Amino acid sequence: MAVKIERRNEPTGEQLAASVILTGASALRMMRAERRQMGYISWKDLNPDEERRVLRMSPPSIEDIYLPDLVRIGAKSGEVQEDLCLLVGSAAQRRRMPGVGWSVCSGLPAGSILEVEPGVYSLSPEALCVAVAREVGCIQAFALAQELCSKISLSDRGKYLPPYTSPVANRLAKDKDQPADVGYFEVEPVLTPDRLADYLATCKGNVAKQLLRLFPYLSENLLSPMECIMLALFSLPFSYGGFACGPFKSDYKIEFDDRAQAISGMPHAVCDAYQETARFDLEYNGELGHSSRRGRIHDEKRNTGLITMGIEVATVNNEMLCDMEAMEVLAWRIHQRMRKRYRNRVDARRKKQEALLNALRACFGLKPV
Repeated sequence: MAVKIERRNEPTGEQLAASVILTGASALRMMRAERRQMGYISWKDLNPDEERRVLRMSPPSIEDIYLPDLVRIGAKSGEVQEDLCLLVGSAAQRRRMPGVGWSVCSGLPAGSILEVEPGVYSLSPEALCVAVAREVGCIQAFALAQELCSKISLSDRGKYLPPYTSPVANRLAKDKDQPADVGYFEVEPVLTPDRLADYLATCKGNVAKQLLRLFPYLSENLLSPMECIMLALFSLPFSYGGFACGPFKSDYKIEFDDRAQAISGMPHAVCDAYQETARFDLEYNGELGHSSRRGRIHDEKRNTGLITMGIEVATVNNEMLCDMEAMEVLAWRIHQRMRKRYRNRVDARRKKQEALLNALRACFGLKPV
């Protein structure tokens, strides 16, 4: 985990002024900017009393909102016109301000608010997932949680890539399926499925309960948006448009026995998505790292070693992942290896599968198929 959260000192007089609490798209934009710049989230946590005080002081005036500072910390784009998303504790605290959208939440569980800098606050990763679920939908919140649990951070939406740099080795990953105006960066995860589940257990309402039912299908340490999409499609239940093959172990290390080492020349293999019951390794191969001669030889040796261990290997690429009929055949094979019958009795299942695929692609900045 790469979330560095520190205990803050007693609030100063300056910090007792009106609080600007960012939520929704503004908090997400700022969170992505922080991950790209730092490789982790360096904001400070608050104790429950401090969180209540910040929420009580949350209706800012126009003088409290200094746009250049919000652009500096990534909460607002300097080039794209969009409303600022702010959180207040009650409907009565909302004020008429041009370019500001309000969300109301009278009570939040502990661990919901982080201090970005004096007077500026953000929802925590867990709280932001719940806010997205309430305002947009649970699949969108699931995709966001998957991004935050993975080793990627998306760039801002828009027709440009922001000029952010990072002290860690954040290269703009290149993938054949990535449109030119959307990129992602290598960072450290800032959320775990277990931490999200603990937070959701303290939340009230049907949306949190619905999201809690989806958390077992989250994966950790994924390395690209297409891996996130692949794991979601194969893990989520039939009712959501998925193939119900989970749970998978992501980034899973398998030690080779003597025979597998002899044939592969490797001591172990790391699987993108390993289904332990089925002894099945599901691999996503984008162009990066797999199209070169060296990468191809490495993959062939690795796969041969896994097969020697009795593990079946299937490789999926961008084009295959868009073919729901082909993916269903692969799902049938995984179910067979799990000694289960593949019984997808959902009405109009192909439409549900395609709708899930396109919803996930939209969440990761990709065009629909």
